[in-house]
Amino acid sequence: MGKNQLYCVSQLYELKQEDIRLKMEDWLIMSRLLLEPAKMSINGKTQVFDQRILQQLIVKLGLNEDYWLQLQNDEEEMTIHLMEDRLFEKSILNEKTFYYWEKVYLDYLKTRLIEHGSFAYMRSYSEYLYHNTSELVKRRSFEPAEETRVLPKMKGLNGDVVVDCNAFPGYDVFYKGVCLTACWRLFLGAPYKKLFAKQLLLEIQQVEQVAELGEGVVFELYKDPFQWEEAANLKFQQLFRDQLGIPQLSYTNGVGLLKQPYIEFAFEDTVIQTVQYQNERFQPTEKRNASYFVTRTYNFLTDQYRVNRMEGGLNALAYFPWIDDKSERMMNYHILYPELTLDQGLAAFEYYIRDSMEFEIRDKRYKDYTAILQLFIPKKAFLDFPLEELRRALNDITIHQISRKNDSLTFSLEKEKKHLIVSFIDQKKVALKNQLDILEI
Repeated sequence: MGKNQLYCVSQLYELKQEDIRLKMEDWLIMSRLLLEPAKMSINGKTQVFDQRILQQLIVKLGLNEDYWLQLQNDEEEMTIHLMEDRLFEKSILNEKTFYYWEKVYLDYLKTRLIEHGSFAYMRSYSEYLYHNTSELVKRRSFEPAEETRVLPKMKGLNGDVVVDCNAFPGYDVFYKGVCLTACWRLFLGAPYKKLFAKQLLLEIQQVEQVAELGEGVVFELYKDPFQWEEAANLKFQQLFRDQLGIPQLSYTNGVGLLKQPYIEFAFEDTVIQTVQYQNERFQPTEKRNASYFVTRTYNFLTDQYRVNRMEGGLNALAYFPWIDDKSERMMNYHILYPELTLDQGLAAFEYYIRDSMEFEIRDKRYKDYTAILQLFIPKKAFLDFPLEELRRALNDITIHQISRKNDSLTFSLEKEKKHLIVSFIDQKKVALKNQLDILEI
């Protein structure tokens, strides 16, 4: 993918006017050291680099501004974007430049993140491009067409076929206003406590380093950023992503990654509850293989924290969180957007159905309960619903009692004494009721 370059991103927040001036002046000094810039851009207007002009501009900047500055030489660039009380920095540096100035540059970043750090990462620019370039044409710049052909695909918002980057460990996605990703070095600041208790972050396993930094936590996943394509490093990158539950928290392909979680979340006001799944050696594992369950309850407003590790097996609640003992029914649901898939959602439908049937319920109390899976899809998805294809995909499962209406499709499934009622329902029904009624099937 061309020259080895390092891609660095950071975000500072809650800056006062004096902080803005000082941070931008420091950025200008650091940029001149690293780049020896030849050109500069001010809000997109490019001109010959002139330090005096930039210094005069920085002195005048205050809160409630929207300015971005960029310095460049022939191969590298450094950008800073002021937006109200936040600063966004982005750098693309040659490997030689980075390692020559490494100690100085890392100390510069560390000081800024301790004081005002929201988020930061450092990674190979090639790794970033590979994991975050979805357009087929743009991928031609770093990989041949035959390699792109075998990658997972989805439909973009304009209907074009694109690479499904959700499947890559280094994909950047956004959830509740923060960036979620996995890469060589990563800093998660105080804003991330609305998702992750700091103790959970500090106990992340199978990383090169993890430590507190200011109000946040900094990680190093493996030793050399430019060896990211090694199988072991990609595995560490994926495991980090799985341990944080990024595939469950946020995805852009409409149906999820169709894989078992390593951690699951429940959010209520200021309280976050998580359940981590571990094997007999207390290592992270998929839900279905868990022998131990680490439950954490964290109030990010009061900073109250509780943790409990318990040995055992999965019960019905693990797959059907809503249980009505009076009616002897238990239910789970997913909201899906099959229009973003290339197979009309077929693989997702099969996955969620099998995931709700192909497990062993150990708590005998629920063996006779009616299990219900509700899949909410857009009404237009019923027009070309792949019913016959789904029948063939589930050829080892007996299908009974198909009931089809304009805005719903319901059938009963049976396999090896296990029963499941599956209802495909118009998503608008959720919006109209603003709640789920497990008695309506």
